[in-house]
Amino acid sequence: MRFLPLAASFAIAFLSLAAAPPAKKPAGAAKPAPAAARPGSVKGDPYSVTVPVDATAASVSVAQSNAINGGRARAWSELSHRLVPQKDWAKLTSLDNAGLERLIRGYTVANEKRSTTRYVARITYIFNPGAVRHLFRVANIGVSEQPGTAILVVAMSPTYSAHSPWAQALAERKYASAQFPLVAPVGDGVDESSLGSLHFAEASWGQVQSAASRVHAGEAVLVQASNPAASHMTIRMRRVGPGKPVVLADIDVPVAAGTPPQKAYATAAELAEAAIEDAWKTRGTIDLNKKSRIVAELRITSLEQWNNMLARLAAVPAISDVSVVAMNTGEGRVAISYTGTPEQLRTVAAQSSLSFAERGGTWWISPGKPAAEDTESE
Repeated sequence: MRFLPLAASFAIAFLSLAAAPPAKKPAGAAKPAPAAARPGSVKGDPYSVTVPVDATAASVSVAQSNAINGGRARAWSELSHRLVPQKDWAKLTSLDNAGLERLIRGYTVANEKRSTTRYVARITYIFNPGAVRHLFRVANIGVSEQPGTAILVVAMSPTYSAHSPWAQALAERKYASAQFPLVAPVGDGVDESSLGSLHFAEASWGQVQSAASRVHAGEAVLVQASNPAASHMTIRMRRVGPGKPVVLADIDVPVAAGTPPQKAYATAAELAEAAIEDAWKTRGTIDLNKKSRIVAELRITSLEQWNNMLARLAAVPAISDVSVVAMNTGEGRVAISYTGTPEQLRTVAAQSSLSFAERGGTWWISPGKPAAEDTESE
């Protein structure tokens, strides 16, 4: 492929960048978000956290202020634990009110109650993803940048039954706003037919996919529990689905004598779901100490498309620098510096609707999600 001289490349790149819209001004201090601008109120947003607040003071205005400040700190604790693998929680440091305000776009209030000295409410704090990611990077804490695709959790004891105590225990705990939402099957006759015949060690994605699609899940975890009446329960977990495999270790759950089965199952469900969420966070966490660089090709149909591609690349959290190597009519070549592995780059880029694919030793960037042939499968 023939390219224009590098000087011409920079000239074209300069013109395209000049056409880009101006950067948005940073938001000011956190304040209640207006009804027309509540990005964090969307169900499933991993950067929104709802906590109950309750404070008493000499006046209701002071109580309200104390409640909002206290809730902000609790919301940050929940969010940071949601995004960061458990092995890195010790690296998290506490933030004062000013530091927390810089991370929050705004908040919404529900179920508000007041007296002359007390304030009670449920507050949803809407965090700024860019500011949160920057804070983690400065602290050298890796954070998972994967899209939050729902995960179907299939309870098996030893096979699937929607009305079994184990299935009901797992269905009780569903993290609708977690980074990787865990969802239970619909549990009707259709699911009983497709999931009831599964064998834990042999089940394939093809056997589970129809049940997963009904709850908009892109992958699944089979969770098999042993007898809750024994002194120890063993929880075995196996991920099935397209893309990169995830290894899930067995969980040993001690059961005290006389513990009701429902309570044993509830404890096991909590441990299993925490392990699943942490495994997915670890899978997608970018290693901040690993720096890489690739040269990739792009097909360009217009100046507008080129400008859009540059903007999308700039929005990819793992990418630290993009430079133009060469350009020609309809084609371009860029050098990209990024943090993490090539697989993580591809995963993160997909959030900005960019596909990174390696074909014949050459990297190609194109708009849209990665094609099936560009990803690993089990």
